[in-house]
Order: sequence, then C-alpha cells, then structure tokens
Amino acid sequence: MSLNLIKLSSKGDYLIDQESIKYWDDEENEKHKIFNFKDRGFNDIEKSKKYIYLLNHINTLFDKHKVDYKNNNILSIASGSCWIESQIFQDQKFKNLTCIDVSQHRIHKLAPLTFNHYGFKVGVNLIHGSIFDIGEVKKSTYDVVLLCQAFHHIDEPIRLLRILKNIMNNNGIIIITGEHYYSNLEYHKRSIKHFIKYFINHNNYRDLHNIYPSWQDLFKPCYQKGDIHWSLSEYDFIFKKAGFSNFHHHINNSKRYQSFVLRQIENTI
Repeated sequence: MSLNLIKLSSKGDYLIDQESIKYWDDEENEKHKIFNFKDRGFNDIEKSKKYIYLLNHINTLFDKHKVDYKNNNILSIASGSCWIESQIFQDQKFKNLTCIDVSQHRIHKLAPLTFNHYGFKVGVNLIHGSIFDIGEVKKSTYDVVLLCQAFHHIDEPIRLLRILKNIMNNNGIIIITGEHYYSNLEYHKRSIKHFIKYFINHNNYRDLHNIYPSWQDLFKPCYQKGDIHWSLSEYDFIFKKAGFSNFHHHINNSKRYQSFVLRQIENTI
C-alpha cells in the first residue's frame, strides 16, 4: 500500500473559519477523543454502538443505491482519521481513493495509522487542505463522493456542491450521511422552550429572535465546531440551488442520523 500525503496551498484562506480549524487540529484536545488511535488504539471505536450503527447505515445506503466501486475514483470529504473509509472501502476494487481534511493532525498523522492497521491494499491520497481548493491537486473527476458527518460543518454548502458538480463524472453519486436527525417530538419540545423564553424575554431573548422560531433558533449552531443544523426544507433548498433538483432522503433505524443521496446525470439530476 502507498500513502500519498499532499498539502494544499490554499488561495482562499480568508474564506475558511480559522477557529474551527484550530478546534479540529488541536492535538491536545484530540487526545481525549475516540479517534485518537495513536494513544487509544482501535478497540474503543470498534465497540462503539454509535459508529457501528453509522457504518451499518452507510453500507445499507451503498447497497440500496447500487454504488459501484470497480475502476472508479472515490473522494471522501472531511474524512478525518479515515476510520469509516477504512471499513467501507476495504477489499473494494476501486481505481483511486482520495481523502481530504482541514486537520493536518488527523489526515497526515492518524489516517496513515488507520490504513496501515487494517492492512489497506490500495494506494490512497491523503490531502491536508480545504475542499474548496481541491481543483489545485489535479484535474481529476470522481464517480463517488462521500461526506460522512461532514456536510453540516461546511460554511458554504451550495458552493461546495457546485464545485463537486464540476469534478464529478456523469452518473456520479454523492452520499451525504451522518447528518443530525431530530424527531417531531424533539422539534415540539424545543419550540415550547422557545416560546417560553420569548414571552418572558429571558436574557433579552426577543432582541435576537422572532416569535416564530427558525430551525437554527431551535437547534443552535456550534460556532467553534462549525456545526450548522438544517431543516429538511433547507437541505432541499441547498440541493436545488446547487443544481441537484432531486435527492433521496434516508433516516437510519436508530433515528440518530439522516442521509441524502444525489446523482449527477448530464450535469443535472
């Protein structure tokens, strides 16, 4: 197996949330996380129900949509230490696998440990940099694009999807998975809290909120991590604005995650 470590020289650093990058690339903070394979090994994540459910959900999606790996180019965005990729694409006869992440610690230190540990047999490109600079690597086109627990971290999701349309082959597929899912019950519970805070004006709540709450009012973004929670109608708007007029929506059995499948067919869905 060969690992090709690539560093992108970004032309758009001013567009990147430096606070989020610092959070994800903080090696001291990373030591306490399940993906710190250097110190914790792989036993914790292999026994994690959370990631077992996620992995099973992804495999089900790929089977349901008949995702073909053979002789295909695969791109994984915000892939971190690449544990999910090492499980899904192991023993698959794809042409090329490229993984990109803004955290140098994760993609250039932890990801090689992951692929070596699981005896990955095919070469992998590990790119440290912004996905918005992916065109600087080479004029590649991709058949399968995976965003696992990643899309809700993207500040400019419409811009990202438009870039992907330009670097995808016809009939290419985008799998967006591991997105937060909130039930109707959770929505109504948070709505009640919103109305209470609005009517009693808790900590001047009315100054920044309308009486009818937005999705972000109820499911507050985490600015440090870069988490942005979208409603289903907002996902629909993002996809259509980017040129994907149709998509498939899936909720996993544990109702912890939701996923979206988009296809590129002659530059439209």
